[in-house]
Amino acid sequence: MGLDTSGLDSRIFEGFADTSKRRYLYVCNMKTGISRWSKNAVEYFGLPGEYMEDAGTIWAEHIHPEDRGKYIEDIKNVFEGKRDTHSMDYRARNRDGEYVVCTCQGKVQKGKDGEADLFLGTIENHGIMDNVDATTNLYNIYEFWRYMKKAKEEKKDSYLLVLGVNNFSEVNDVYGYAFGDKVLREVASKLYTLVRREGYIFRLDGVRFACCFENKTVEEIEDLYEKIRREMRHNIFVEGIRVAVYISGGAVHSNGEFDEYSVQSSGRYAFEQSKHENHGDLVLFDKDSLINNKKNLELMDALRKSLLDGYKGFYLCYQPIFSAEKEEMIGGEALLRWRNEQMGEVPPGIFIPWLEHDPRFFDLGNWILKRACTEAKPFVEKYPDFVLNVNIAYTQLCRISFRDAVKEILEETGFPAQNLCLELTERCRQLEKNYLNREVTYLKSLGIKIAIDDFGTGFSSLNLLSELPVDTLKIDRAFVRDIEGNKANQSIVRAVTDCANDLNVHVCLEGMEDRKMIDFTKRFDVYSYQGFYFSRPITLEAFQEKYL
Repeated sequence: MGLDTSGLDSRIFEGFADTSKRRYLYVCNMKTGISRWSKNAVEYFGLPGEYMEDAGTIWAEHIHPEDRGKYIEDIKNVFEGKRDTHSMDYRARNRDGEYVVCTCQGKVQKGKDGEADLFLGTIENHGIMDNVDATTNLYNIYEFWRYMKKAKEEKKDSYLLVLGVNNFSEVNDVYGYAFGDKVLREVASKLYTLVRREGYIFRLDGVRFACCFENKTVEEIEDLYEKIRREMRHNIFVEGIRVAVYISGGAVHSNGEFDEYSVQSSGRYAFEQSKHENHGDLVLFDKDSLINNKKNLELMDALRKSLLDGYKGFYLCYQPIFSAEKEEMIGGEALLRWRNEQMGEVPPGIFIPWLEHDPRFFDLGNWILKRACTEAKPFVEKYPDFVLNVNIAYTQLCRISFRDAVKEILEETGFPAQNLCLELTERCRQLEKNYLNREVTYLKSLGIKIAIDDFGTGFSSLNLLSELPVDTLKIDRAFVRDIEGNKANQSIVRAVTDCANDLNVHVCLEGMEDRKMIDFTKRFDVYSYQGFYFSRPITLEAFQEKYL
């Protein structure tokens, strides 16, 4: 004999139950004890069926033992008439044996006679992410990954266009965060209007978006980008105010040969090039040729696999740093290198810029720091004043957890904090001023030294000396390459060294390639030298043999 489903059959229930894969409906006839649950819940948790007798007991078996007692007590109170609502969070086991956090809301409904006859509500599964971004109403990053994976499986000929707002922090500073959210929604709405007939649009993290197109030419992508750029600059209106929004964009072509992560990293790299080096002009990852595009994607794919395979192929070289006064070795800089079985030794100038724009660099950066501290420890034991220099990237410093990671690495390796100098790369200086100051101040409180790398390029200015408590300025080699005959560079180096020394900041000259260059720069108040004249970057073994 079948279950009595009276009061449970409803087209409305079926309609609402199918609208979400993470929010489930349930309704129980309190007189018959029969319940009806969303099919999506039945499938995800491996329940007996859409209709169940004594569903509360069945469901209790799926709830984590530590949460089960509270759940049973709460449901018992509902069915005994002691309360007419149910609301609690608990962990529930899915069909794969994994526990996910759920939020359950329920309410008793009374019939015409005033007696409780239905208990109905929703269960929200926090183990499944919504596919729509709440702020912009666009598909979110989880839906983006699904699309990219499907495009690879179906070997679709497609373009990925990564877009981002350049001046959004200025909008927040001028108008406030609530207004900024409205601007972001208007940007998303404008993008949707421009892109929806051409392809698909997703919101990634922060103020970045991804647009995916199929069977488009590069000329069509370029034309569409310029159209988007004009609209953002001239036609964003919020509360009657026209807001000029400036964007950057990077595009990459794919035909399904490479996984979604390599394609996305390539698009993100092109976007960063557009933002920081091309003033917002579109950067095409395959700007030279489709052969180059394929070669670069192969490189990105190999990089990603190396990261996932315990950093296989990555190793450190060391370049010594010498005192300007006595020309004695006083430290060394750890430099990342990568050797791939198919590609051989890959120049750092090719792979490092891509890595620094990839979120996975955070873990790789911690690996570099830990390995450098471990390998350099014997040098500190022999030379108590030896200073190990390690570059840190924007991807690391922008995370609040970086400070804890550094502290843990020092504790784990036993490397003395006062012998470590962290070099801020150029992108790090683009972080919000107060945040950057707090992070640098904390690192220095541990005893760590801070250096500004490649000073004089990008976002460098003498204001950094008053804004950040740094220990060393490393003047970029571009200012010393032809310093003997370049009056302008002589004046710049003299001004920087004089200013730095007045503030008790050391100056290191990079790119010292010959004796003549060193002798000429003795006239400046320089603390240290680094360059090929003393040594090229060499392997750990060679560094140990030479200096230990």
